[in-house]
Amino acid sequence: MDLPTILKAASNLLLIAVGIPGNLIVLLVFGHIGCVERKLLPADNIVFMMTFVHLLIIFNQGIPETLFSLNYRGFYSSSICKFLIFIYRTSRAMSMSMTFLLSAYQSILIAPATSRFSCLKPKLPTLILPSFVFLWLLDGATTIQGIVYTSQIRNITGLKFTLNLTYCIVEYPNEASYVGTGTMVLFRDLFFVFFMVVTSVYILFVLYRHRQQVKGIRSSEQNQNPPEMRAAKIVVTFVILFVVFFGVDNITWVYSLTQHKVPVDLNNVRVFFSSLYASVSPIVVIASNKKVNSKLQCTKTVKIPQSKTTTVYTV
Repeated sequence: MDLPTILKAASNLLLIAVGIPGNLIVLLVFGHIGCVERKLLPADNIVFMMTFVHLLIIFNQGIPETLFSLNYRGFYSSSICKFLIFIYRTSRAMSMSMTFLLSAYQSILIAPATSRFSCLKPKLPTLILPSFVFLWLLDGATTIQGIVYTSQIRNITGLKFTLNLTYCIVEYPNEASYVGTGTMVLFRDLFFVFFMVVTSVYILFVLYRHRQQVKGIRSSEQNQNPPEMRAAKIVVTFVILFVVFFGVDNITWVYSLTQHKVPVDLNNVRVFFSSLYASVSPIVVIASNKKVNSKLQCTKTVKIPQSKTTTVYTV
């Protein structure tokens, strides 16, 4: 293998090694809380769904990319390629949708009582599931071309309007479908990213104003890191990561729309950065979510009183 192929395989292996265990941990912890304790908040449900789609991204993009880089060609038929690309693109869109939904939820939750959004607060728990269904349908509908135009890898030297995804290709029949599909995806992404930024700015504005109002009431120790500020930092961190990683993705996508044949290395950059968010986001959850941290504390000290002595058991 040449050096670019080795670097590609190594980077994909790193994303898999970080992303799969991290997302599985978050998924299992929230699944345990939901099944046993029945205490999942709407924000927890959103993070749970976001973690699930991130696993789909890694399984349907990271693993096939890595196997192909390691010269495995066992299952890349046209039907498998259609399935992998459709699930990957839908999951990528859902990752964006869940990040937007999380920021929108947080902005409504902290809105002042005088805000026009305050009337939505009691309805938030009942709106989460319909939002999931709507976003899955929307993102699936905007990525349906992945089923139509995707096929197994072959010689594409003379082909135009083709995306070489290393192990599969997406071959558009003409320039109109190529540019039209790309423009639709671009505007969908920009729509969600724009409102992510808007809600994040609103969150920071509300928290800043609230902090200024209570500055003289709270003690200096309490004012350093209030709970609402911690929640805002988590949401804003997700949005910043998304904008940075998917910004590179969309910049390369815009460039590819101006080319009849997109270099495979450019597609590799797009795929890497779109998968990077899926691998990094569980680290943010594990580092910042108190529920996840408490469940990951496997060692507990339990004191059992006895008549004369106290025995300490570590479980």
